[in-house]
Amino acid sequence: MAAAEEVSSELNEVLPHVNGTLIGNCVGDAIGLLTEFMTKKQAKQTYKTTKTLKLDYSIMVEDFHRSRSDKGDWTDDSDQMLCILQSLVANNGDIVVTDIAARFKDWANKGFQELGDTCGKGIGTTTVAVLNHSKFLENPHLASREVWENSGRNIAPNGAVMRTSILGIHRFWNLVEVEQNAIDVCRITHHDPRCVASCVAVCTAIAQMLQSFMAKSKPDVQAIISKSHSIAERHLEDSNYRDELKFHMNGSLLDLNLEEGPKIGYTFKTMGAGVWALRQSDFEKALTDVTMEAGDADTNGAVAGAMIGCHLGYSAIPNRWITDLVHLEWLQAQIKSYLDILLACYKSSTCSKSGDE
Repeated sequence: MAAAEEVSSELNEVLPHVNGTLIGNCVGDAIGLLTEFMTKKQAKQTYKTTKTLKLDYSIMVEDFHRSRSDKGDWTDDSDQMLCILQSLVANNGDIVVTDIAARFKDWANKGFQELGDTCGKGIGTTTVAVLNHSKFLENPHLASREVWENSGRNIAPNGAVMRTSILGIHRFWNLVEVEQNAIDVCRITHHDPRCVASCVAVCTAIAQMLQSFMAKSKPDVQAIISKSHSIAERHLEDSNYRDELKFHMNGSLLDLNLEEGPKIGYTFKTMGAGVWALRQSDFEKALTDVTMEAGDADTNGAVAGAMIGCHLGYSAIPNRWITDLVHLEWLQAQIKSYLDILLACYKSSTCSKSGDE
C-alpha cells in the first residue's frame, strides 16, 4: 500500500474530473430541461432567436412543463444520482441495494426537503411501477424483474442510465467492481438487459477515463469506448440488441435521432448521447448541441454532461452554468462528503488499482 500522502496525491490527479462528472451531470440536466419534450423544430423556434445561440437557465420558456421547475435547477435524473451518492456516504462506500431503494422511495415521496421539495418530480412510469411494487423495499431486484416481465420484457427506458455516473467514479480503479455496481443499481428499478448494458457502458467508460488521469496519461477515448462496448455487450444475448448497442455507441447526433417520437426515452439513445459527448472537445458546444436535439433533453444532457465533464474536467464547464445552479452550495457539500468516502475506499482497498479485469 502507498503512504497516505501518496494516495491522496494520486487522487488529486482525478479530482477535477470527478467534479467535472458530478457537476457536469447536474448542469447538463438543468440545461437540457430548456428543451425537454420539444421537437428540434420547436427548440429552434423557441431559443434560436439570434445568429449565435447561447443557452442559459434564465431564458427557459415558462410553458406548462417547465413552469413547475426553478430556472437553474436539475431534475429527477440528478436527484436519483444524488440518492445513490448519499447512500454510498451513509454506508462507508458500500453498495447496499436495499438502502438505495429506500432512498429512492423516500425521495419519490418527499423529494429533498432541505431544498424545499415536497415530492420527487418527473419520475418515469417504469420507476413509479417498481417503487409501488409490494416487494420493492424488501427485494427491489425482484420487483423490477416482475414489472419488466409483466410488460412483456419489452421496456427499456433511460431511468437507470440517467443516474449512473456516480457508479463510474466509485472504486474506478477496479473495472470489475464498477461493472457489478452498475448492474446491481440499475436493476433496482430497470431489469431489461439493454438498461444494464447502457449503465455498464457509461460507468466503465468514466472509470477508464479516471484511471488514465490517475496515471497522468492522456486518455485514448476511442480505445476506452471500444473496451466499454466489449464489456457492455456481454450483457446482451439478443443479436439485434448487440447491433443496436454498437450503432448507438458509434453514432453521430443525427444518427441518434434524439427527438424520435415515442422512442425519446430509449436507454440506448441516452447512452449514445453520452458517448457522443465524450468524443467532443468543447463542453458548452456539446451540451448546446445535445439540448437543441430536443426529445428527452434533460436526461440526455445529464449523461452527456457527466461524460464530457469527466473527460474535460470541471474547469471546462462554463462558469455561469455552475454558479447559476440554484442549489450549488448544497450540491458541493454532498460532493465533498462523497470525496471523503472515495479517498477512504482508495486507501483501504486491497484490489488491483490497474483496472485489470
